[in-house]
Amino acid sequence: MTAEDPPPPLPKLAVIAREAGVSVATVSKALNGRADVSAQTRRLVAEVLERRGYPRQRLKPARGSMVDVMLQGLESPYALAILGGVEDAAWRLGVDLVVSAVVGRTKNGQPPPAWLDRLGARDSAGILLVRTSPTATQRAWLSDHGIPAVIVDPRRKPPPGLPVVAAANLDGARAATEHLIELGHERIAIVTGRPGVPCAVERLTGYRQAMTAAGLPVDPRWEVCGYFQRDNALTATRTLLADLPEPPTAVFACSDSMAVGVYEALGEHGHRVPGDVSVVGFDDSWAAGHVTPALTTVRQPWPELGAAALTALLSGDPPARTELPTTLVTRSSTAPPAT
Repeated sequence: MTAEDPPPPLPKLAVIAREAGVSVATVSKALNGRADVSAQTRRLVAEVLERRGYPRQRLKPARGSMVDVMLQGLESPYALAILGGVEDAAWRLGVDLVVSAVVGRTKNGQPPPAWLDRLGARDSAGILLVRTSPTATQRAWLSDHGIPAVIVDPRRKPPPGLPVVAAANLDGARAATEHLIELGHERIAIVTGRPGVPCAVERLTGYRQAMTAAGLPVDPRWEVCGYFQRDNALTATRTLLADLPEPPTAVFACSDSMAVGVYEALGEHGHRVPGDVSVVGFDDSWAAGHVTPALTTVRQPWPELGAAALTALLSGDPPARTELPTTLVTRSSTAPPAT
């Protein structure tokens, strides 16, 4: 059967029940998304349907079911903003939430092993992983128990097979760089995020694409790493200003926190923002509107990411990747280059 062929007729409930080893009434409940059917039973029914020619068949979690949310710590305002969007969507969709956090130092910020025991005891209808990813063992456990998962704003390369909801980082970075180019800047430096983090890679790619499209050179000397930290960005910008034969007229910092470090380094060298050097950030955090001058930046749709992730999870068949658009917010930190 090809992707274009219609699925075969739905097997009779008695046939599904016999092959799944459950009652006809239980099959009916599973097909209709009743919350009183366990995740394991739902998986058995889904496997029967799959064997009978329904490769995309998924049983939707019912309204009123329970969804788990795993956060990578509670200190990130971005993760909490995503959680706020999840909460709003949960209220609209009629689902309950159980929120957990990765506390302390676990390997790569991954959920601790004991989390699976608690998840299984709750018979959760699904899991949202906010800025964290499960280990291979945890992914296998989720699959074996028929518990769907969606990763929101991944901090590292997502594992295969798990749907992802993220902001359009590449497009946002390209828009930020194009804004500087349209103002007339040619010597545009970038302070990148932590190497290997998906959003950092995408933002660097967006910067390079915009520079190349404008016929401007992409020079490694104009790319320094700030690891998404203010102090590291301060150090990186100091190095940039010391090593370049002539200073940049603009800097794209791949996060607002790094833009604050860029401001400090420029001030140490006697450069005014934006009189001497324009600066663009990324995130539209609280700091963006409270530094002086107010920071031009790329707004991320944090609450919308959470809402979209929960909606995708409850759809029963979420797309492999969902990207939400970012928005360039122009403030006082950018201007045409000094003549």
